[in-house]
Amino acid sequence: MNDARIEVLAIRRTNSEKPLKAFVDLRIGDWTVCDFRIVKQNGQRAWVSPPQASWKDDSGGVHYRSILSFPSELKQRIDVAVLSAWEKETSNGNADK
Repeated sequence: MNDARIEVLAIRRTNSEKPLKAFVDLRIGDWTVCDFRIVKQNGQRAWVSPPQASWKDDSGGVHYRSILSFPSELKQRIDVAVLSAWEKETSNGNADK
């Protein structure tokens, strides 16, 4: 799957005031994977998080865990595809980079 074609299917923006900037759906080879996340803290570069599950523990603390794990080479290719599409979409000045 490391040589699989990666295609960005959709970018769904969130409230740009928060670090979570968008959810992204991808086609990786024959697979469609939904809800990658683009995260950007103030003063830092945007980064890509794979789909994840979240839950609250008994004391109300929120925890996160990735649902999928990708080989490092494929993860790099995913990051490049997602961030390139995000930069292209935001280059028109309508979103917080």
